[in-house]
Amino acid sequence: MVQKEMLMTWQHFLIRIYLGLNMLPHCSEKLFLGTSSYYQEVHDFMLMGIIDPKFMVILAGIIEFAIFFAFTFGFLTRIAAVGASIYLLMTTLLGHHFTNGFIWVSPGGGWEFPIMWGFLYLTFLLTGGGLFSLDSWLYKQSKLKIFR
Repeated sequence: MVQKEMLMTWQHFLIRIYLGLNMLPHCSEKLFLGTSSYYQEVHDFMLMGIIDPKFMVILAGIIEFAIFFAFTFGFLTRIAAVGASIYLLMTTLLGHHFTNGFIWVSPGGGWEFPIMWGFLYLTFLLTGGGLFSLDSWLYKQSKLKIFR
């Protein structure tokens, strides 16, 4: 039984890391890849009818970076799980994916993929960051329940 528990711990860790690293290209194209990438994002946001697209691209990039950091390192994972799920729900709404149907490969993209990702992030509300996380280490150091 100990081996199964350790395998589940590693599975939890690998899924959390993947969810974190998955956000890296998203925040990078908004914050770190230069003006060409940034203005392409601004243009795309304008086409979606988003108000103040320059600010919103930066805000989206910062949120995506926070999700990347929180999940990759397991820092405030439960809070990040809620934030990531809300963020993906909002991007699905603002990107008009609900009106494009369910299937992600539909023209304009359906809601299947972003809602699936949001649900995966939300599962970490139940479990937290796990054994191999900053949350676990910080809890052992401080006993603050926010890291549990």
